[in-house]
Amino acid sequence: MSTADGSGIAGGSWILRPATLEDVEEIAFAELELFPDEAWTVFQLAEEIAHPDRRYVVAVEEGTLLGYAGIMLAGDIADLHTIGTRSEGQGTGRALLAWCEEQARRGGAERMLLEVREDNTRARAVYTAAGYREIGRRRGYYRIRGRRIDALVMQRELDAPGGPAA
Repeated sequence: MSTADGSGIAGGSWILRPATLEDVEEIAFAELELFPDEAWTVFQLAEEIAHPDRRYVVAVEEGTLLGYAGIMLAGDIADLHTIGTRSEGQGTGRALLAWCEEQARRGGAERMLLEVREDNTRARAVYTAAGYREIGRRRGYYRIRGRRIDALVMQRELDAPGGPAA
């Protein structure tokens, strides 16, 4: 559901809206909370948000960041670079993913790729429920507190903007 001014998507008491450079610092704090071993810096996030082939979104409730996500557009493929939520059970992650998929379609992507830590069962369940299928594995890709964890590469076919996915 769009907000009254069409700038975002409403989700209960929170909304989704495109991320701006003003959001970078709060996203960086969330990165440190959610991904302390692999958090992006303020500078990396600012470059991403400002890049013409990237699309970033934030979920906010009364000025508080609940989550964020971003994709890279590369021709007929979009790559989910990041998705993080500070809230569970509110549908924030699913809404962020759906926003990214719609932006990918609008950008001409026919499929979306992502990587997820093998031990992140919550995220894997969200992606599987959204139609993503495992297509590969990157052994030891993540290094978390001194141990190596595989990355699962997942993919979903997208169809035309505004339509259902295949």
